[in-house]
Amino acid sequence: MFFSLTKCFSLMLSILMIHPYAHGLEFPFEKNPPFAAAILVEAHTGKVLFEYNSETVRSPASTQKLLLQLVVMDFITDGRASLSDSIYTSSWASQIGGSQVYLKQGEIFQLEELLEAIAIASANDACVAVAEHIGGTVAGFVNLMNNKSIALRLKKTRCVNVHGLDDTPSSNSNTTTASDLATIAREIVNYQKILDWSSIRYKPFRNEKFMLYTTNNLLGRYPDLDGLKTGYTQRAGFCLVATAKRQNMRLISVVMGARSEKNRDQASKEILSWGFNHFSKMTIVKPNVNMGTVTLKWGVEPEVAAVTTDSIISVLNSEQIRNMRHIVELEQRDAPIAATDTLGKLKVFSSDSLLVEVGLLAEKDVPHMSLWEMIMSYF
Repeated sequence: MFFSLTKCFSLMLSILMIHPYAHGLEFPFEKNPPFAAAILVEAHTGKVLFEYNSETVRSPASTQKLLLQLVVMDFITDGRASLSDSIYTSSWASQIGGSQVYLKQGEIFQLEELLEAIAIASANDACVAVAEHIGGTVAGFVNLMNNKSIALRLKKTRCVNVHGLDDTPSSNSNTTTASDLATIAREIVNYQKILDWSSIRYKPFRNEKFMLYTTNNLLGRYPDLDGLKTGYTQRAGFCLVATAKRQNMRLISVVMGARSEKNRDQASKEILSWGFNHFSKMTIVKPNVNMGTVTLKWGVEPEVAAVTTDSIISVLNSEQIRNMRHIVELEQRDAPIAATDTLGKLKVFSSDSLLVEVGLLAEKDVPHMSLWEMIMSYF
């Protein structure tokens, strides 16, 4: 048997995907956007705040280097590689074109130096040198990238090289989606080192004989932005995976197939600003909060508190916050009660839509009365 008790407190929660045009929100790209695909997500929860053709398969260009960085950082975290590793430049690495730092065969750099060259200047030759060191061969590292893609459940991401260049036919090419890139970026931002590198606008390289310049035009021009990766090929168009953190909320935007570098940068700024202007991240349920009491029949204590167990974080817009309401449903129970017993539910609504339902547990054990205690309870 359940009874309902409405709690008048300001907890807010949502686990639903928000369509950008829902809830009265206005978005600047309702028609004919200057890009082929885009997505905006909150990094911690993965909440999708906006998406446009986010599952459409496209060429990643140099945004694919994020997956390379992720594989390398996994190796470093596991102790299989170190930032101080010495990387030998092979003949093949020295011949890679496109964005580069002009590695020469036989040059030796620390792994960290080459990762900086990749993150800041998008150096393709550095990608090959790193791949050969970590994977044994470029093909071996490509396999590591594809295995990581599978581990992240990226069904539409496939790598044929390590740098993202479109140097293979379109029938056998690098592929990804805006959604997949957002998932990779959510993993990437857990590595502070990568954020440190990707937020650098310029830095000396090769004993200060060469200067690395960022390919990300938004660094220093968009408040709180600290990454992540640009990309361009004729097949891919202009791409940018960007991230910024304000207060406790980090947003990740992905723009793919923009018509120009200017369009790409402007769209990224507008998408991020729209997210920060309309959404807030907050802890809306704290653990061990008393949500009501349950009367116990034949318990050594007459009642026990029903409490929340977990901290729940959500990303909400202002309309959802205004329309938030909560209902607690508690069961009538007989003793004994264990602290792991479920005593009811907390339901969170926005208007009439159920957003989440969580169980409430007994705060503590309450034993059953002894026969003597039961007799004495009548006096």
